[in-house]
Amino acid sequence: MQSHSETHLLDDEVALRSTNDRDRADDWMLVLAATGLPGRVVRDAAPDDGGPARFVVAVPAGAMAAARQALDAYDRETAAGPAVAPPAPVRGSFALGIVVAILLLGFQLVTGLAETRPDSRWIAAGVANAAAIRAGDWWRAVTAMTLHADLVHLLGNAAASLLFVSAVGRWLGPGLAAALIVVAGTAANLLTALARPHQVSLGASTATFAALGLLAGLQAVRRWRGGGPLRRRAWLSFGAGLALFAMLGVGQKADVYAHLFGLGAGCLLGIAAGAAVDRPPPRRWTGGPVAQALLGAAALGAVVAAWARALAG
Repeated sequence: MQSHSETHLLDDEVALRSTNDRDRADDWMLVLAATGLPGRVVRDAAPDDGGPARFVVAVPAGAMAAARQALDAYDRETAAGPAVAPPAPVRGSFALGIVVAILLLGFQLVTGLAETRPDSRWIAAGVANAAAIRAGDWWRAVTAMTLHADLVHLLGNAAASLLFVSAVGRWLGPGLAAALIVVAGTAANLLTALARPHQVSLGASTATFAALGLLAGLQAVRRWRGGGPLRRRAWLSFGAGLALFAMLGVGQKADVYAHLFGLGAGCLLGIAAGAAVDRPPPRRWTGGPVAQALLGAAALGAVVAAWARALAG
């Protein structure tokens, strides 16, 4: 897409539309570019009476019909007004993130930090050692999410829990949110063990990035259901998630693979959750207290069972 100052069209070009507003002409060009159609903006010289210059959108003659159809569809969407996404359902409060942060802080009193207690039995049994996971110690993919290297690591993940886990819990309800975060975080640690055979890692950041991915997936489905221009911007939810990953998930001591896999697994589960249970009324899953309690118990039970297996060995 280019802008020129010529006043004449090329031999194979025809004028599709013209306007005095350069921004409007650029908007038309963006529509054509989004549909893969060629074109350019030609600026006509200002008239002798001093009026505004005209901006002509020129396209190849062979693309005229398709270009006109694309812009006509754009006009209909614009005339209908901006699309509005269905409101995000509220199935819970922010309590899940607060509870998880408290549990992480409290559990550290039992396990210790890897920096200050490297000989801790808990850390030796629960760290995500890729070689051990590949040899069959599947439980490490779960237990590692409850361990931390140092105080900064612990406090950072507690703060991330207050933000991301709380938001997922409010959207999906505490039980479903907890279950999906545990599943996504566990999957991320398993994938990391496959991709990095010599990796040794620990920390709840895998789970918090899974929560961030869940939010991105849920938002994408919500925007898609809004239709029109909002549907075309559904991908922005994933872009926002990747931007936060670039800000928070990359660093000298960061487990980049686990963070990225957590984000990706969360996105996939967020899309699935949005498509399956986050439907417009009356088909929307309300997430009753019994269902939420059972799912929450399953998530907590999975963590407890993993630790029981780790300590039994």
